[in-house]
Amino acid sequence: MNRIRKAMREPLLHFLFIGAGLFFLFSSINGPVDDKPNRIVVTPGQVELLAANFTRTWMRPPTEQEMEGLIKSYLRDEVYYREAIALGLDKDDAFIRRRMRQKLEFILEDITAQIDPTEDELRAYMLDHRKSFWLEPQVSFRQLYLNPDQRHDIEGDAENMLAQLHAGENPEELGDLTMTAYEFGLTYQSEIAKRFGDKFAREILNLGPGKWTGPVYSGLGEHLVMVSERIEGRLPELSEVRSDVEREWLIERRRELEDATYNRLLEEYEVVMEAPPKPDYGSGTAVAATLDEAGAR
Repeated sequence: MNRIRKAMREPLLHFLFIGAGLFFLFSSINGPVDDKPNRIVVTPGQVELLAANFTRTWMRPPTEQEMEGLIKSYLRDEVYYREAIALGLDKDDAFIRRRMRQKLEFILEDITAQIDPTEDELRAYMLDHRKSFWLEPQVSFRQLYLNPDQRHDIEGDAENMLAQLHAGENPEELGDLTMTAYEFGLTYQSEIAKRFGDKFAREILNLGPGKWTGPVYSGLGEHLVMVSERIEGRLPELSEVRSDVEREWLIERRRELEDATYNRLLEEYEVVMEAPPKPDYGSGTAVAATLDEAGAR
């Protein structure tokens, strides 16, 4: 049983499933390939697809008359499409090439979305990409701002304010006016850095809780800070971030399977890189004359 489960996770086996899925999807919609190029076969799968698209758009199934109109529109599209291909109108058209590539990629995405990861696979992926799922440290704190433009002895003022705070002075009656909030609940380090700068964010994470201290410097000036709570950074349990891990896991698996599909298809082609023609600079005498003339100017 373990060997079977291991085999089911092999990318090559996934590719085979994708190939089978593409073949089945193509066959169910378009039916078997016809040897007669001017024969259009409207398969039951195609009719069901037309009806399903109509129902999804109008929130109801088509009437018999509407179904006839859908089939006629499909036939018109098919006739024009085949004639356009016969005339070579699809050649060297970057927009058409991109659209066809997108359609194939959408099909691959739909098929690979059916892959269901195990808990062990998700846990291993999270450990291999721990930086992506690491929870930053958080800290809640209060701050008093000292405006350097309004104080002549900002260091002395900071010491005096600290003494007042330690003596039980109301902190909201101290400090200078600022648009920055006085109190912050639990806030991630990156958010603190956005408001006060990286240096400030790093420093307050090292402060002991429950005591006014400082000054701590930011891009705004100096601050007296009291940390009330701190939560260390950690790698979360899988259950906390399972949806994020699964989304990233599927994106990576889809990319791997798309690359495997492309590489397998590419093996069926011969790629020739033609060398560009060498530029013709003419005879040496002509080149020298041209250079002389340019230098004279």
